Amino acid sequence: MNCGEVAERLKAHAWKVCIRETVSRVRIPLSPPLIRKASSGTDSMSFLWPLPLKKNENIDIIAPAFGYFPDILAKIETFFSSWNLCPLIPDDIFGIDVLCAQNDEIRFNHLYKALHNEKSRYIWCLRGGYGSARLLSLLKDVPAPATPKFLIGSSDITALHIFLNQKWGWPSLHAAPLKTIVMNEISAKSVLCLKDLLLGGQTNKKHDHLVPLNHTACQSQSIHAPIIGGNLTLVESGMGTFWQMDAFGKIIFLEEVDERGYRIDRSLVHLSQAGIFDHAKAIILGDFIGGEEKDGSSLIKPVLQRFADSLSIPVLKMEGIGHGFDDSPLPLGVPIILETGSNPSLTYQL
Repeated sequence: MNCGEVAERLKAHAWKVCIRETVSRVRIPLSPPLIRKASSGTDSMSFLWPLPLKKNENIDIIAPAFGYFPDILAKIETFFSSWNLCPLIPDDIFGIDVLCAQNDEIRFNHLYKALHNEKSRYIWCLRGGYGSARLLSLLKDVPAPATPKFLIGSSDITALHIFLNQKWGWPSLHAAPLKTIVMNEISAKSVLCLKDLLLGGQTNKKHDHLVPLNHTACQSQSIHAPIIGGNLTLVESGMGTFWQMDAFGKIIFLEEVDERGYRIDRSLVHLSQAGIFDHAKAIILGDFIGGEEKDGSSLIKPVLQRFADSLSIPVLKMEGIGHGFDDSPLPLGVPIILETGSNPSLTYQL
């Protein structure tokens, strides 16, 4: 962060009683082939990204939110066998709880062990639903392990993504949870894209199917900034908490499922009035599916358009990331390049 950015941030937050000084993390890189350092030139933020998974490598499986029928575990074993990977599934991953896969203590124990497991590099979440944020009260006082782990999941897992991206400075991967994959709820193309990233060592990806939604997005510019976000409902639920999303100088990604237009509008207005978008660089809207009105129509498109028109920063639509049948992976907490104008694109290089 240069002097001008510091001055701008202090001015923007001068009304606060206290101003928190943020200090960049200092990391000791692991020896190859465990991790890859970010390529220079995209952002001053430093992050670590793992090299491809190797044959027979371990991967931790956790269920921090909803559970599922126990017979899904055999499907998960078969899936990882086809990828030549070894899933580490807790024996008590499912149990008795009012809402979630297990009670908070056991789910947190699974998360804690996975985060500290030196014999794996990735943690893949079973599914979303609800429950991840309940674990953050237990996680907030835990020091970050020396070796970064890379969380995979989406939807309710947004709470964990934001915490790990912001509090520990770890990148993560917004991608389909295991239940979605093994139950064939996403396309084979999406699974292949994920496999290429995790096993094939695909270090760069360009998405060029973006659509500008406001005047600023139609103007040509190149925005280099970290990306953060996830599910809209989860981003909103973090408001006022210790893990509230800080979008200063970042590109925000948002997606949603099965919420009617007025509920999406209410969430966006809440975030706007709370100042979440005030100092963001841009906003990318992924899939907003479902949420039809009682007569079968949808108000989501005009709601998103009105939201985009209300902002002075670029707002773009990018389909194929969220809860749809096509669901491409999107790294979070990493610097990306967003090109706006007549041929908009999003590019990351890991």
